[in-house]
Amino acid sequence: MANILITPDVFGWAISNITSEIIKHQKHRFNFFHYPIHPRGVAVNVAPIAHLLKEKKIDLWHAHYWHSAQQAMEICESLKTIPKLLTHHNHYQLEKSDWRNFDALTIATHYGENILKSKHDRVFHIPYGVDLDRFSYIGDYNAEGVIGYIGRVIDHKNLHKITEAAAKLGYKVKGSGFIDKPDYWKQVGHKEVLEWHGNEGRGGMMPAKFKDEAYKQMTVFCMYSTGEKETGTLPLLEAMARGIPVIATKQGMARDLIVDGENGILFEENEFEEKLKMIMENKELRQRLRERAWETIKHYSWEKISRAYARAYFKTLYPAKHLISVIIPTHNRADNLLKSIMAIEAQGYPAKEIIVADDGSTDHTGMVIAEAKKRIQTPLICIKTQNEGYGLAKARNMGILEALGEQIVFLDDRLILKENALENIATYNGERIWYWGGKIAKGKLSTKREFVENFSWCRKKDISDMGLFNERITAYGGMSQEIRERAKRFGIQFQYAEEAQAEATIHSEKKRSEIWKGKLILNKMYE
Repeated sequence: MANILITPDVFGWAISNITSEIIKHQKHRFNFFHYPIHPRGVAVNVAPIAHLLKEKKIDLWHAHYWHSAQQAMEICESLKTIPKLLTHHNHYQLEKSDWRNFDALTIATHYGENILKSKHDRVFHIPYGVDLDRFSYIGDYNAEGVIGYIGRVIDHKNLHKITEAAAKLGYKVKGSGFIDKPDYWKQVGHKEVLEWHGNEGRGGMMPAKFKDEAYKQMTVFCMYSTGEKETGTLPLLEAMARGIPVIATKQGMARDLIVDGENGILFEENEFEEKLKMIMENKELRQRLRERAWETIKHYSWEKISRAYARAYFKTLYPAKHLISVIIPTHNRADNLLKSIMAIEAQGYPAKEIIVADDGSTDHTGMVIAEAKKRIQTPLICIKTQNEGYGLAKARNMGILEALGEQIVFLDDRLILKENALENIATYNGERIWYWGGKIAKGKLSTKREFVENFSWCRKKDISDMGLFNERITAYGGMSQEIRERAKRFGIQFQYAEEAQAEATIHSEKKRSEIWKGKLILNKMYE
């Protein structure tokens, strides 16, 4: 599988939390090498990376801080030769460069996206995510009079303005993080209203579980960031997920997520006290905001966001190619499955992934897949249906859901792609067209021209629109007919593409004892 070097600034804080989530949810698709590069320690941090580059072929570098990334390239020339994806984590430096020494850029906000698109032709808007299991919705929400603050103590986060307003209006502030700027901390007044948890430096942070519990004691969460130095913040997303009403400046993702008065409160600096009092004193408003905030944030799981990063990896590696996902359902054909996988690996078309949907195999299929992962460059993903009986539709559907490709190829485990098959498949990529290729059996190209889905392809959007494969087809013999009839009702046409060919290495026999059962299911459905 492809090797991805991913470099946060330092382990244990916000950016490394992001990179860790990407790795957690995409490690089945890529091999990750996770190394920090802090801008104040680039020379020291780059040394192990330089050693890594001598030992491993790195296919893509995902850098997470522009300054340290640029310094690293000056120290380690080899980094300049690797395809590079840079994620920006603040706005105020976006005008600094045209960023052409990176192949592609990502940023979490539309504000930043618009700036970068004026400078670079490959920019991906990928918002931050949140762990919706860890930061679950708080049902018993009853804290009163407490303003929440999570983050570093640094001037652009304006803790001093929050404590000042709290003292004036008669509220408390509960905060957690670390003191990044001790001189600024000395300037934070009204500490009599502040319950602070954390000390100087990153090592002064409280354990993660403390933050999780701290949300329960907040009436509202406040993000008072200024100066375009945020693209998040992550605690803003966490508070929304936990059901804590949020009040925020028009900075970072708050611009994109919050509709003022609907799922949160946005404020200008000159209206902070007025809007803070409004939300703190109106319990009905807070209840409405927190419920609607969760309806917003439920679409920002890290599982979903990590898939957007995976797509960005493919588009950075293969900018002129669309991704093809080849789905192979299998059951107890381990040796032939390996041949099928290796034939896909040998295809000249590079933007591809293989998804094996194991439908209850009891042979050495798992061992074959594990060994193949070590041998091939193509991402190889295995999912298990945990199915009993004929589960072909479910296996394919699970593969479709996992697939990142714009184009989906359905390939039986007894078929081996012939040379240039994927290149030809890539040229047949029309909207609302389901293609099928030529099948070779016993050395001869089949003369049958009736659509069969076991070597076929279409756009993922098209099969998703028509509801995927029908899992009520629980017997062999009805799948192709059912999909043909349903696809036609959705306006999908069928087209034979003989240039793309696959060869059968196992020759199936007619399963007459099963076929009649499949036809009976169809009859019951459509009688």
